[in-house]
Amino acid sequence: MDDAGILELYRERSEEAIRETEKKYGKYCYSIAFGILGNHEDSEECVNDALVRLWDSVHLQEMKSLRTYLARIVRNLAINRYREQTREKRGGTEATVSFSEVEGFVSQVDAMEELFDEAALMQSINEFLKSQKELYQIVFVQKYWYLLPVQRIAERNGISESKTLSILHRMRQKLKAKLRKEGYPL
Repeated sequence: MDDAGILELYRERSEEAIRETEKKYGKYCYSIAFGILGNHEDSEECVNDALVRLWDSVHLQEMKSLRTYLARIVRNLAINRYREQTREKRGGTEATVSFSEVEGFVSQVDAMEELFDEAALMQSINEFLKSQKELYQIVFVQKYWYLLPVQRIAERNGISESKTLSILHRMRQKLKAKLRKEGYPL
């Protein structure tokens, strides 16, 4: 079933919508959650929670891409769950480093949402990514969307860990310069 059909089922409040969404996007959503949490049970719970959030969503009419919208819900739920689980540990982990690297130059996320339209920020980031080499795009997305560790990114792309770190550093610097030029507070 295509996304338009699935969205129509949600609007009709048909439980078939959840089954169709899980059939079409379940594995994709699970891979996002598992990449962040590294735990099968927690990942499955995140996917189920995301389906409930989608069901309860009042923004279905504004949705451009069901896949993207659902992936974002799953990712946010997984990140929140990860933060809850690691709050007590206070250990330095790969995901904590990833969040701090990005949040370090995009100061208060809540304040930015008040000052700038989130869609405009996403468009700027997407434009930036499109202007980069394909390998650089892949490395950046694997690190900051899927939160993969540097070692795994290097293995998947057939490059060294030092090259991966170098790519990420350069891209952060370029993105920071682009956002600063566009007037984002850094």
